[in-house]
Amino acid sequence: MIIIFWVCTVICAVLDRLTKVLAEEHIHGMTPVIRIGGKDIFWFSITHNTGAAFSSFSGRTTALSVFTVIMLLAIIVYFHKQKDKNVFTSVVFGMITGGGLGNLFDRIAYGKVTDFLNLFPFTFIFNVADVFVVIGAILLIIYMMFFEKKDGYTPEGDIPDVMYGPPSDDEEDIDG
Repeated sequence: MIIIFWVCTVICAVLDRLTKVLAEEHIHGMTPVIRIGGKDIFWFSITHNTGAAFSSFSGRTTALSVFTVIMLLAIIVYFHKQKDKNVFTSVVFGMITGGGLGNLFDRIAYGKVTDFLNLFPFTFIFNVADVFVVIGAILLIIYMMFFEKKDGYTPEGDIPDVMYGPPSDDEEDIDG
């Protein structure tokens, strides 16, 4: 599963880099992609962000880069220490890591992140790395809430007698 994580990480980072290069070369002004009833639903336009999400922490590239490196190292260590790795978690952690690396590369190499995707009704502009991080994080939260095996978890009705001991005389024996 570790190889799936790293392959997905590299694919996501490369796709982010490729889309940013293409956006810089080919997008000039606002380019509608999907329009419904005269309303732009999805369009391209280039902007550069020296901050984080929603332009928060603008101009703090070094601090954001250090924070991103720490978070990426924490994610990588956490993933590698997981006992129950599977294809799903490998891909999801790879998406988050690859997206983080994509934006980290921009911050270190250019001092800013290239954003070019616009989606109605949102007023913010984002990029492919952001898509990977957000979708990966949402899927990871859903997985952890509903599908991850918890330590010591025993499905209802499958509780061994050693946990509670044999039924007392005043308790009704359900099985017998």
